Amino acid sequence: MYNFLSLTLLVNLFVFSCFGQTGPAGVGTPSTNVLWLKADAGTSTMTNGAPISSWNDQSGNGIVLNQTTTNQQPLFVSSLMNGFPSVEFDNNGSSGQNDYLITPDNSIFDNTSAYSFFTVTRMKGFGDAQSIISKRNNVGNEQAFMLFYYTGNRLFVDIDNDNNRFSNSVVSTINTNKIYDIFYDGTALAAQRSTIFEQEVLQTTSTENSANVPDKNSPLLIGATHSGDPRAFNGYISEIIMYRTKVNDAQRIIINNHLSAKYDIPLTSNDLYFGDNPGNGNYDRNVAGIGRDATGATNSQFAPSTSAGMGIQSISGLDNNDYIIAGHAFLTNSEITTDVAGISGTNISRWQRIWYIDITNTGAVNTTNMTFDMSDGGMAGVNLGVTSNYILIYRPNQFGPWTEIAAANSIIGDQINFINQSLTLDGYYTLATKDFTVSPLPVEIVSFDATLMNRQVELNWQTASEFNSSYFDVQRSADGENWTTIGTVTAQGNSQTLVDYKLTDKMPLVGISYYRLKQVDQNGAFDFSDIRSINNSSKMNQVKIYPNPTDKGMVTIASDEPISRIAVYNAVGQVIFEKTLGSEDIYLLDTQSFESGMYWIHLNDENYKLIVR
Repeated sequence: MYNFLSLTLLVNLFVFSCFGQTGPAGVGTPSTNVLWLKADAGTSTMTNGAPISSWNDQSGNGIVLNQTTTNQQPLFVSSLMNGFPSVEFDNNGSSGQNDYLITPDNSIFDNTSAYSFFTVTRMKGFGDAQSIISKRNNVGNEQAFMLFYYTGNRLFVDIDNDNNRFSNSVVSTINTNKIYDIFYDGTALAAQRSTIFEQEVLQTTSTENSANVPDKNSPLLIGATHSGDPRAFNGYISEIIMYRTKVNDAQRIIINNHLSAKYDIPLTSNDLYFGDNPGNGNYDRNVAGIGRDATGATNSQFAPSTSAGMGIQSISGLDNNDYIIAGHAFLTNSEITTDVAGISGTNISRWQRIWYIDITNTGAVNTTNMTFDMSDGGMAGVNLGVTSNYILIYRPNQFGPWTEIAAANSIIGDQINFINQSLTLDGYYTLATKDFTVSPLPVEIVSFDATLMNRQVELNWQTASEFNSSYFDVQRSADGENWTTIGTVTAQGNSQTLVDYKLTDKMPLVGISYYRLKQVDQNGAFDFSDIRSINNSSKMNQVKIYPNPTDKGMVTIASDEPISRIAVYNAVGQVIFEKTLGSEDIYLLDTQSFESGMYWIHLNDENYKLIVR
């Protein structure tokens, strides 16, 4: 028995630590998916109509595209295609006016024998060369690639300079949402190395003489052919996905179903995911999948991070042209105790987030491993309980009773795993617990804000769900490391609706200070919120404390206003010195007896930090 249990645990650890496909739709890793720009993440602003100074890559490679010139910053559009954001580039072709974003040369973008590009755009007009993405210094100068609209309103492609430039065979139109795939495979015959797909239909196959794109010393740009070229991109860019490999057909189909669902752009061929249909509830978000194409090439797994909380790994059963594709419809997640009919137990709850899983070959036995990840599902901070209380549930329709499919096999970290799970039916799947008192799903804090108002800091937070929550400690820090509780707020306890909380820091620190919440359950378990910072500079120039830090001795406190009372607190809030004064504007504080550490000097309704070394 000991050996069997040990082997089972090792298998579980191996299976669920190897969800490696973290790229778009569960395709690729940072080593292959070298760039992923999407307007719903990583932009320097999310305010509609505001200029974007930077756009952060989501591939995991840490690429940041910037534009420091205000006149050349594109604009953030909060809702364009299917309610998702986009980035708008203007049509100003004057020198120093055209919008674009740029990042320095990086070897992950070239020195390769293959590329796969996926772009989602909408053009407002055509004319001169309008580049979606490019990597070059000038025409033919260190040119790795360029994807651009040009003559005849067509999409053109350059790979390794411009000597084999080719274009799409179909004319593009304005105000039309487009998904274009561009592939380059240096290992193929020269006449078949370059292809363009539009909405999953092969449009063009073209010759490319280069079997490899060497390392080019040039920056990468979005919205311009190269730096200094005033030719403007006139349209919207919602998403750009780039691989330094040629993805296989199964992966291409899965990515295009992901983009089609997200942006509501119909696919002309291989439309395999029907969870995005209105009749099925518009489960358009974070679509990911596994599958096997006609040649036997596969995408065998996707990580929970790609689908906002649920991952699937194929074990057996996928035949050629078989796909399992999943998506959800919930921007936020929480634990709810309503709509749980059909689930057995005493204290039943489930995730609010539900996935529609579309299986192309329903009835066939597809054996999978399924994982629900608390952090990726927006439910971090829970101490998971008894494994067998967590269950996978299913129903064939949006509404109605649930069916219990299986109990969890293991818990590793904050992941709940269902091993060798058979998936045969299209429909709606999610995670539930039979007893949230011993196997909880956590409190969800959906917002936490700190605002400086009238020399006080207003702290407001909101929860979407609570189970056995006891109280919140509001904590403050001057350095982000040493924290003091400044107030406690009693929690609702159990709730499935939005609950608002508030606390006011009436004596905030001067300068930059940090705030966080410590959420404590009735069993003593606790978790911390994200940190918020405030810069209270109201009296920074009115009080001077020097030397600070000090080496135990006399410290001068000088104020532009009369000092009537002074008090000194240690790091845990204990008063170690206090004195009532007259109307003095300078006071000498003797710190000789102070232990080394951080202190707070309170005077004139403000707190000031003092470091004693």
